[in-house]
Amino acid sequence: MLAVCLTFSSIAFAVDLIGGLRWPFWWVLAQAAFWGIYIASTLAISRNRKALFVVVPVVFLLIFVGGRIQSGLPSNKTLLGPGFEDIRWRLTMDGQLSIALAMAGFVIFLGFVVTQGLRHVRVRTELELAEKLQQTLAPLLAARNAGYEIHGRSIPSSQMGGDLLDAVDDGEAMACYVGDVAGHGIQAGVFMAMVKSAARTALLRPGSLEGLLADLNRVLFDVKAGSATYVTFACVRCRDAGRVEYSLAGNGPILHYHARSKTTSKLAMEQFPLGLFANATFQSGVAEVESGDILALLTDGLPEVEDTSDDQFGLERIGEIVARNTDRPLAELTEKLFAAVRRHGQQTDDETLVLVRAVAS
Repeated sequence: MLAVCLTFSSIAFAVDLIGGLRWPFWWVLAQAAFWGIYIASTLAISRNRKALFVVVPVVFLLIFVGGRIQSGLPSNKTLLGPGFEDIRWRLTMDGQLSIALAMAGFVIFLGFVVTQGLRHVRVRTELELAEKLQQTLAPLLAARNAGYEIHGRSIPSSQMGGDLLDAVDDGEAMACYVGDVAGHGIQAGVFMAMVKSAARTALLRPGSLEGLLADLNRVLFDVKAGSATYVTFACVRCRDAGRVEYSLAGNGPILHYHARSKTTSKLAMEQFPLGLFANATFQSGVAEVESGDILALLTDGLPEVEDTSDDQFGLERIGEIVARNTDRPLAELTEKLFAAVRRHGQQTDDETLVLVRAVAS
């Protein structure tokens, strides 16, 4: 509105040139203020038709009163007499060109604003959709059965990150996983939805994680339609007391805190990410767990956070924080981990963590 007010108020000075500088300068300033405020306020209330019925009569009244005042003002006749034809012609041309250029510039600028406004609305709508999709695909995770409790959290680096997490209880076993889809935005979000649907369906069926990852890999390879998208994946299935099956596909290691020895080990596997090769094969392993043991599944966004000296936070620091807070609720331990990472450096990638603790049945 301020831009509109200033643009249209400048017309009063162009009109003053066309009139041969006839009126006192204070009157020209008053005219500039009037027309600028009038046009801006008219645009501001143009969507309220009832207000126009009040504004329009007031404007006509002000124009009528202004005309009466102007007719009684002393005028500068020096440029209106003979001998000033060239000057008057020049002033008239300058004034008319000023008005024409101001109006043309305003129309072009208004078109630009409208175009960018529509583009902004589309982008904003896409971002809101992406944010809702992110909340659906990577919600705060909390689950528990007789032998295990699970807590997970994902913090995207933008409205639509590429990380996802989930936990599935099929009645006989509790399974959970973290995944990191290559890329960001709506395209990655749609692929994340495919991954989550396929993974949840597969985890509800009995079978080993080897077969699950192989089936999931084939499905994702077929649906990605030739794009370079792939998914790193880390999954554990807690079926028998004291035994946890795990498998990784292109993901970093799972940290295993041993409550008895108070040490931390890494469960690692060198396997291809999902969706990269159609006929890739996968293996799974078995970890022995005791009451109080904690498994930490995480994407690379957490350990790869760097400080001002380019020193990464690293898996060792994560393991140390877990070891110092084993008696804490998993939700509190999760917050401590994320807080420590944030003190270390700024977030540059999606950060996802799932904690699994064995509890006495």
